[in-house]
Amino acid sequence: MSGRSHSVAEIRRHLRGKRFDDAAIDGAIDKLRAQRYVDDAAFARYWIEQRDQFRPRGDRALVTELLRKGVARETIEVALGDRPADAEVQRARQAIARPITRWQTLEPAERKRKIHAFLVARGFDYEVIEEVLATPEADPG
Repeated sequence: MSGRSHSVAEIRRHLRGKRFDDAAIDGAIDKLRAQRYVDDAAFARYWIEQRDQFRPRGDRALVTELLRKGVARETIEVALGDRPADAEVQRARQAIARPITRWQTLEPAERKRKIHAFLVARGFDYEVIEEVLATPEADPG
């Protein structure tokens, strides 16, 4: 289990798959926590940072992804709360930076529909999408 950080739940799932008993799993996780190898808050911050940089997603999508990885909702909310207020609009603009070049030849209504569908699929809220649609040609950052 190397290559990236993992949540406690991911490690627990992995060890269960290897047929370790719960006592051994709990002991291993306690040791990993004591040595600061495992920290769900740090993992959530890392995951959000990586998504922001390489595959921008809306807050809804990030929450869903982290919940699937076993991170507590409160931990996720704290990690998301560390970001500036306009960060989601910037991420939405960044997300459409590449595909929007393909859509430049489309009629404005069709281009707006494509942008809207693209951003909804990536978990952006409707208010954010409306703000992006108001000026989609703005520099994505």
